[in-house]
Amino acid sequence: MFNFGRHTPQVFGKSLAGHFQNKATYQFAHWLFGRALGLVSVIAFLSYWSQADALIGNDGLKPWKEDLQFIEELSKAEENPAKKWSLRPTLLWFQPLANHHLLFAIGSISAIFLTIGVLPFSSAIVSYTCYLSLMVVGEPFLSFQWDILLTETLLLSLFFLPITRFHHLLKPLRVSNFGRLLLVGLLAKLMLESGLVKFTYFAGDGSNTWRDLTALNFHYWTQPIPHSWSPWIHSLPSWFDRISLYWMYAVELLLPIFLFLPGKIRRVGLFGQILLQGIIMASGNYGFFNLLTLCLCIPLVDDQMLPDRLSNRLTTPQKELHSGKSYPKICLIALTSFLFAFTTLGHLVNDFRGNQPVEKSSFALPNWLLRIHEQVRIFRSFNSYGLFRVMTTTRPEIIIEGRKEGETWQTYQFAWKPSRENQPLYFTGPHMPRIDWQMWFEGLNFENYNGHPFSRFLYGRFLQMKVEGKENSFFSNLADVLGQKEFQALQQAPPEIQKQAISNYNQLMQTFINRSSWFGSLLHAMGENRSCVLEKLSDSNPINFKPSFLRVSLHHFSFSKEKNKVWETEKIPEASFVLTVPNDF
Repeated sequence: MFNFGRHTPQVFGKSLAGHFQNKATYQFAHWLFGRALGLVSVIAFLSYWSQADALIGNDGLKPWKEDLQFIEELSKAEENPAKKWSLRPTLLWFQPLANHHLLFAIGSISAIFLTIGVLPFSSAIVSYTCYLSLMVVGEPFLSFQWDILLTETLLLSLFFLPITRFHHLLKPLRVSNFGRLLLVGLLAKLMLESGLVKFTYFAGDGSNTWRDLTALNFHYWTQPIPHSWSPWIHSLPSWFDRISLYWMYAVELLLPIFLFLPGKIRRVGLFGQILLQGIIMASGNYGFFNLLTLCLCIPLVDDQMLPDRLSNRLTTPQKELHSGKSYPKICLIALTSFLFAFTTLGHLVNDFRGNQPVEKSSFALPNWLLRIHEQVRIFRSFNSYGLFRVMTTTRPEIIIEGRKEGETWQTYQFAWKPSRENQPLYFTGPHMPRIDWQMWFEGLNFENYNGHPFSRFLYGRFLQMKVEGKENSFFSNLADVLGQKEFQALQQAPPEIQKQAISNYNQLMQTFINRSSWFGSLLHAMGENRSCVLEKLSDSNPINFKPSFLRVSLHHFSFSKEKNKVWETEKIPEASFVLTVPNDF
């Protein structure tokens, strides 16, 4: 007869045996998670803080004071005072805290406290509140998935972190199984969504490189910021790419199920996640995203995985401060479970639908679920994820040059973004260079705008007006934007042509304002030779003067096969504008 109790540890590991004998414990994970999350939070705060004046300061590309003033006026115009909180949930609304450096300092200190285990619960609350406050005024520079993943992790960690003055490893506290499963659920959601969207999102021509197993032919050189290992990994044989893809699909679509199973099965899921993050870090620069994902793996580490010398020293957990069942606590757990479960369900429905038109899709969200999504959006948590839904197959890079009257063009250099053939590749580490990342997206936007003469013309006019310092409200004036000659030609066109042109104009201008306004602000700062912005581009910029002209052009970049060059470049026809810088700057 099969001895189940005897063979269970051999088949499933000690922690499944614990379900029948001694239940698996997570004291070490409980102690380590807060410290790891605190460290990632410190990195995120300091990385953002080092760029804050250039991004959201008074002389930055998108000053937070102007942003909040606009939101305030919008709320008053709609006679809805609460709207400003849903659009910008930030402590910067309060006058005593209306200083971004103060919030960075408070957030960084609280994250340090979390790292060393001091007041972990309270420190996580403060870190979450400060990062959320700074993130919402930092768009589009903080519109990335690792930023919302950090806020969601900090918020959900409140159910896992202990309420105590100091979390000591050898004096462990009671572990909340609900809090642990909530964090494991977040990791599973991140992976599952990232896997699903690769099969349900298609490029404009209907292709899907993830499905036909060619995505990695492009990924290593088209990713936003490759590093010095990326060309070598790109040069590996095609069979390596296929194996990597199969492995990634298994980790993202199959192994999330393993995370909820006991023993060695769960460990397979855990080690799969760790290996995937290691490979991603070895192939490209993604800031603190990989570290944060690894942090979410910690609640999967049970004490039975530790060396006996350490696991034996972990004492029987004591009741944590203010522990015990209470109706408010039960209600909060029930509400959080409901929100997490149903928002995740909604995200998965959208993932299955992909980028198909809603009317052609069999997947649609019910209205009540849409209302839940709308209500919880204020927290910037319970988010949807999915990196690289559509793999880019080209690398359009924007090259910006400046010159004085009668002199030669000189190129503005970026520290991380490629801007010349022999620009070396570097590791950014956990630092997230925000402007360089945005330049990658703007290159894709420029390539799309360049596909049609009218959108290319309007984009050039938009950038010229932004260099001149025009506000977004200026672009409602069609005659001033088009210019006298073009506006007269439009007036002489048939009525149906005029109507279509005006409709296209309004749509394109709204797109430019939403996606490219920050880039116009960057060009404006270059025209002013604004030091607080230019210093964040590169330490070795040859341009230290106020230019008379700026030239913005688009080039295709790809890894060079020559040893003495890093990049092969090719200028994209007609994708170039010469912008005049006003003399009164």
